[in-house]
Order: sequence, then structure tokens, then C-alpha cells
Amino acid sequence: MSIVRLMDALCLHALIREAQPVLRGAKIGRAVQPDRWSLLLGFQRGRGPGGFLLSVRPDDPVVALLWPPRVAPHAPSRFADLFVSRTKGALVERVEQLGLERIVALHVSGTAETPGGMTLYAEMLGPRGGFVLVDRTSGNVIGRHRPHSRHGTGQGAERDDAYRPPPDRGRVDPRSVEAEEFCRVVSPGLARGIEPARVLMSCFTGFSPIMATDLVARASLSSIASTIEQARSLWKPFADLIGRLSKDEFEPRVLLGNDGQASGLAAFPLVTIPADRQVAYATMSEAVGDYCADRGSIVAREEARSALLRRLRREIATAARLSARLEEEAALYREPDLYTRKGQLLLANRSAIRRGERVIALPDHGHPNGRALEIELDPARSIEENARRYFALHRKAKRGAEIVRVRLAETAARLEKLGDQFAEAQGAMRLEALQRIEAAVGPIRRRPATGEKRGASARDAEGPEPRVFNSSDGLSILVGRSGPGNDRLTWRLARPHDLWLHAQGTPGSHVVVRLQKGKQAPPRTLREAAQIAAYYSRARGEAKVPVDYALRKYLRKPRAGAPGVVLLSREKTIVVQPDPGLVRRLHPTARERDREV
Repeated sequence: MSIVRLMDALCLHALIREAQPVLRGAKIGRAVQPDRWSLLLGFQRGRGPGGFLLSVRPDDPVVALLWPPRVAPHAPSRFADLFVSRTKGALVERVEQLGLERIVALHVSGTAETPGGMTLYAEMLGPRGGFVLVDRTSGNVIGRHRPHSRHGTGQGAERDDAYRPPPDRGRVDPRSVEAEEFCRVVSPGLARGIEPARVLMSCFTGFSPIMATDLVARASLSSIASTIEQARSLWKPFADLIGRLSKDEFEPRVLLGNDGQASGLAAFPLVTIPADRQVAYATMSEAVGDYCADRGSIVAREEARSALLRRLRREIATAARLSARLEEEAALYREPDLYTRKGQLLLANRSAIRRGERVIALPDHGHPNGRALEIELDPARSIEENARRYFALHRKAKRGAEIVRVRLAETAARLEKLGDQFAEAQGAMRLEALQRIEAAVGPIRRRPATGEKRGASARDAEGPEPRVFNSSDGLSILVGRSGPGNDRLTWRLARPHDLWLHAQGTPGSHVVVRLQKGKQAPPRTLREAAQIAAYYSRARGEAKVPVDYALRKYLRKPRAGAPGVVLLSREKTIVVQPDPGLVRRLHPTARERDREV
């Protein structure tokens, strides 16, 4: 569950209030950093293990309770190790929001090393954000993590300096003001002609642009009213909002954009957005969960679209360059008989040609008008050698003209297809459509010259397009359809950093999980891909099937190996049960009749 920029400190306040009873008394276990912006804390409660995720990512901060805790891929972290060493076995005393700022404070009971207790601060303040672990007794910093640090990922501890919360820039906590003070605080800005929404954001903590604009709309300000009258008009909706905030009377909303997709969150109903574009929820946690499920699919779709469009641009540029080269070749082959005439004229007039000339004009009696034919010469060669070169060009032109004509037509058709795929990718609204386009985009193959034998690798690389599945984490899973299809998937479509899977010791489909470079497959995706590999194998009917997996770069093809045969190194094994229901769920068009091998 994540919080975007449109989720202000009021939404964060609602989330913290909901998390308070869950976290109080929880026993802290492990802590890891899924990325340099995030910290995932594992804890134990009566209902079992849970996770509390905090992220200070500038454009996408996160506060989430996870049941059960997500096993996130992570790198070693000095700060996470420090946090665990100081807090393992300690109890969460409470979690709170500092004022109405985007700062979360997690208070932890004392341990043998720090008996007075500790506080973890998560400062969700854009590029200035980070994590700070503080000794509550002394107020000194035990460890600090600044993701934007120039030193690697910013992991490390700065010790023995007192913790100072980020400055509030002179803003006031709106829960502490009365009518008279409110009017006194906002009047100077209103008198200077500053937009009322900007006045609210600059004077009080907790207000995002969307919430401040909504409050101004509720005030129905008059342009001819005096400054004090405008301030009093703003006070009424302001006091009503803060009163509901103080009583925890939240009415969470997911805000929809014009396209019907989730675009933001609000802790209260808004008058500036049509009611049919606000979806009500009982709790902020539920609203955030559904919002992020929707936004997560959008992010995955847009990332896939961006990567696919980049690939299509490269393919279009490659095809355009090939077309230009083929046009140049076609120009050479356009008049093959002309090369014969040039060679014959050179031999017939050899006595009149001085060696070393670069261009010579000789009368062409074969032309209807008997005009002179200009012939280019290589001055380093003899007349006979130049003539033989033109005879060779004649033979090549007759043989190559048809080849070039066919290749030009193929390249033109490919350019047209790539253009159609580019336009389709730009307008695709579903991740599955983008994955289907990506699977259909194949690189331009080099055509062998006339008489050249086709190697086994070229033959093996031709096969049917793979099946495309979509894992629960939004990653593409490609499945080969036959022996040649397996070779096509593994040796042409899979990238070195993609994950490759195959049922151990039995014929079956090659399976590839598309991964970003340097990223690991999420555990859920790994298990789903392994179940698909087991299903599309001869071991489909077994209760338990071992499935080998490794990165594609650790595979090689044996010399003269049959289609689908690979040599594997650095592999690992996972044992799964084939699940037809999973196959249907991740790829609704899959059917029992699709079985191969």
C-alpha cells in the first residue's frame, strides 16, 4: 500500500490512528531495506507475524501494515542491521505522527543496550527525507539513513548528535488555533492578494493543494469582501474540518481521474471533485489498499509501455537503416547488362586506355544513339582486371537483384508492422495487450546469401510465439509452445537478466520471467512461474514437481543439440504442485488442449 503526493498529512493521520492499536505491544523481529528508500519491520502479534512498511521515497512515500509480512528482496543494509541489533525483541509502545507533518515516529521499549527506549523517525519530506533512530533518554542519534546521500545508498550511522526535527517553516498546527488567531495568521497573506489556498498551505501544517483548494471552495469567498471578512469566511469550513479531524471522523475517499482510474486519496469528501469520481471507504487502510492495487497496475502498465516503445523505436531505426542499405544495393543491381557492356568496351579498347586513369568515356555502339559511355576505373588495377570486376558485378547483379527485391519488400512490410505495433502500444489500456505486442516483436534476422547453408541455430530460432501470462505481481511470464518454440524463447526473446525455469528431468516447456536488470523475481512470481513450468511438462499429473531455475545468462546450448536442449549452471530448485486453476487465472485463454511435449 503506498501513498502518493495527492495523499496529504491528513490521510497519513488517519492511517496512523488505524495502525496504533495494531502495533501497540507488538514484538519486533527482523528489519530489512527492500530499497534505499524503504524499511520493512517484522513483528509478532497474537494473530501471527506482521509487517510494518515505511518508505520515504520522494514521489511515493509509503505507510502500510502487511498481513502476512511480505518477503521482500533486499540488499545488505548497515542501518537495518543497526536497527535490529538495538531493537530485536523490544515492544512497540506507540506510533504517532508529529504534529500534522509527514513525519512518523515509532516508539520502542528499552533493551539491555538502550534501557531508556528508542524512537524511529521516518521523515517523508521529499528529497530531504530519511530515517533516524534516536536514544530517547539522551536525545542523541543512534543511527541515520539518508537515501539521497552522495555516499552510495546513504547507509550508515552518524552517532552522538542530538536529533532535531526538520523545521516547520513557521507554520502552525491547525488543531491549536481559535477563530481570532486564525484570522490574525491568514489576514496578512490575504491582504497582499495571495491566493487563499496558498495562504492556508503556507500558514498551517497538514494541507495539500487539493485539500486547501477544497476548503476555499467551501468558504464561498467574495471578491469584494474585506480581508477580515474573507478570513472569517475561511474560518467556518476550517473549524469544521479540524473538528472532524480531532474526533477521528474520517470519510476516506479514492479519487478517480477522467479515465476512471484512481488518481489520489482524501481523508474527507471533496466539493471540488464530482461525487461520481469519489469512491467511499470505511477505513483509510482499505482506501489506500485499493488505490495502490489500481495504481500499481497502472505503474506496471506504463513501465511496460515505456520499455516496449523504446524497443520498438530501436527496431524501427534498425529496419530503416537496413532499408536504406538495400536501396543502395538495388541501385547497383538495377541494370546488370550495363556492367557487361562496360567490361566488353574496356577489353575492346584496351590499347587506347592509359593505365592509371580514373574515368574514361568510350563510344557505346550497342546504344541506339551510339553515345559515349562513361566508365569508372580503379587506377591501381590493369584494364583486364577492371573488365573482370565489371563482369563479376554483372553476375552478382543478376543473382542479387531478386534477393534484394524480396528483402526490400520484407523490410517494408516489417516497418509497416512495427509502425502499427508502435501505434497499438501507445493506445493499449491493458498490461496483457502490451505483453502480447512485446512477444510478437522479433528482431530482424540476417538472411543467408544465395547458396549459403542455414546453420542449426538459425533453424532452431524459428518457432511459434510463446504463451504470455501475467503474474500476481504484474510481471510477464513467457512459455514456449514446442521444441523450436522453446529455442525461440530462450535464445532470441529472453534477455541475460531474465529468469529461466524448466521442470527437472522431464520434457516440458521453457518458461521465462521478464525481470528488470538487477532485480530478483518476487517469491510469489517465482512460485507461480514454477507451477506453470510444472503444468506445461510431462509431470503435469504429479503431486510434487521439482523445477530448476536460473538466470538466462547461465544457460548455453550444446553444439548440435536438439531443439529445446540446454546446459544449465548455477541453478536452484523449487518443488511445486501443478495448478490448472492458476494457469486459467493468470492466462484465461489457456486450456487443457494446449498441452504440449
